[in-house]
Amino acid sequence: MREEFRYMAELPSTPPEQAWVRERLETLSVREGVVLTAAARRLPFESAADAINCLQSLDEYEVWPNTGSYEALGLAFLRSKTRMPENAFPFVDLAKTGRYYEEKNHGVFIGNCYIEYPKQNPQPVYRSRDAPLSEDNDWSVKLKLASPSVPDGVWLRLPGHDGKIIEESDEVMLALNELRVSSLENCILLEAKCILPEIGDLIRQYDSAAELVRDGDHLGIVLDEQGQGNPQWIEKFTAAMEYEDCRTLKLALDISQNLHCYDWVPYNDLKESAAGLLLDAGLSEELICSSGIDLTSYKSWLLENEGFLLSANNSGYICRNSQEFCRQFTPPTPEQPGMMIQ
Repeated sequence: MREEFRYMAELPSTPPEQAWVRERLETLSVREGVVLTAAARRLPFESAADAINCLQSLDEYEVWPNTGSYEALGLAFLRSKTRMPENAFPFVDLAKTGRYYEEKNHGVFIGNCYIEYPKQNPQPVYRSRDAPLSEDNDWSVKLKLASPSVPDGVWLRLPGHDGKIIEESDEVMLALNELRVSSLENCILLEAKCILPEIGDLIRQYDSAAELVRDGDHLGIVLDEQGQGNPQWIEKFTAAMEYEDCRTLKLALDISQNLHCYDWVPYNDLKESAAGLLLDAGLSEELICSSGIDLTSYKSWLLENEGFLLSANNSGYICRNSQEFCRQFTPPTPEQPGMMIQ
C-alpha cells in the first residue's frame, strides 16, 4: 500500500469497511493513485465510507498524461479536442490556452498530469454501514510490473476504460512513466490477478507483459459488453468455461467469442419448458397442473440424457452443439463437433 494513502484505512469506520479500503489500496494502479490524490484534494475524506465511494468512481475522472504545465495542457487540448492545424501552434499562447481549458473543465495538476474533475459529483454507491459493501469488480486483470529502475513495481489495472488502444491508454502510459521505461516489452511481470477465478497462474501462461496486457484488456472489453447485453450472458460464459475445464486466459477469450457453439438452458426456465413439452404431447394444462409432476426435475432428467451438464452454481444446463468453434487466441487443434476442447 502506498504510504500517502495509508491514512484512508484508518479513517472512522467499521472493521469490514477498513478491510475493504485496505484491500482495494493494495493493488491501486498508477493511474488510480494520481486520480485518488486529485479527488482527495478536492474534497478530503472524513470517513472510510467517503474513501469507498471515491475508490468506486475513479474511472469518472479524465486524466491528461504528460501535461504538467499550462503550456503542455494547452497543446494537448489543441491536438485532441480541436481541428486547429499544427502549423498554427507556434503562434498560439499555449499557457493561455491551457488556462482557458482549466476554466471550462475544472481540475488540478498532479505531478506530470492534469486531472479533470467530473462535471457532476459522482453518485455515492455506498451510503451506510448497514448496506452491503460494493464489490470491486469493474476490472479484468491486475498486473504488478517492474523495471530495472523500479524493481518493487507498480500496479496496472485493466481494461483501460478510456477508449484508447491499450498501448496508448492512460493506465499503460502512466505505469510506463512511473517505471521509467518506453515500452511494455521492457517490463517484468511480478504479480498477476484475474477477475475470473477459473483462470490459473497468469505468470506461467505469458512470457511477455505486453501480450498479457493486450489479452487482459480484451477480456475487460468482453466482460463490459457481455454479449451486447444478452440476458444471462455471464452465466452462460461461466458455464462454458466450466464445461471446457478452462484454466487459461487465452482459452477463456476464445470461449467468449464462441458462445454460439453452446446450447444453454437457464435453470429458472426448466419448469416452463417441461410444461411446454407436455402440452405439445397433447396433455391438457389442467392435467399438468393437477398431476403433481415435478416439472423441473423432469426437464433436468431430459437434458442430462441429452448430454447437458448442470453448472456448478446451478444457474443452468449447457452442452456443445455442432457449430464450428473458431480459435483466435489459442492454437487450432483437431476437434469433433459436440466434443469438449482438448
